[in-house]
Amino acid sequence: MSTHFLFQPGEWLGTGQVSFSMSPDVLHFRTKWVVTEVEEKNFHGTQIVEIVGGDRIVNDFLIKPQGGGAFEIILENELLGTFSGTGVVEERTIAWEFREKGAFEGYEVYRRTDDTEYTMHAEYLSSDQMRTMIRGRIWKRVAHFIEEGKESEQEGEGTFDG
Repeated sequence: MSTHFLFQPGEWLGTGQVSFSMSPDVLHFRTKWVVTEVEEKNFHGTQIVEIVGGDRIVNDFLIKPQGGGAFEIILENELLGTFSGTGVVEERTIAWEFREKGAFEGYEVYRRTDDTEYTMHAEYLSSDQMRTMIRGRIWKRVAHFIEEGKESEQEGEGTFDG
């Protein structure tokens, strides 16, 4: 499991689009994941999502490997509350779902395209049956040291003020 981004300390940046089943609107977002190991083999992930021209959302995740390619994932969000879900890990894929009928349902799938990048797809269903679809990608944040003590972001990728 340690080869996927949720199971190794580090920072990941990303971009994507959010669309809704009941609206033609498409929102663009930037995201940043910061993953730390909190106990042996248990990880904490903070995901900051900034909607371009809009809100900023912070999701805190606790990831607990369960063996056999499975893990428990706990999401804490200031607006939504706390929810527990299950996840699976395969060679190039990591995915999880939350199934709290009538309260919070959805899933996320991340497919590794190489050692430093994933594509992602997620869908969530609200209590009024409105579906939110999310597509994007994340990449490992890599810093280059140009001069002694000065850090520069990866070329070709924007910075994230999160």
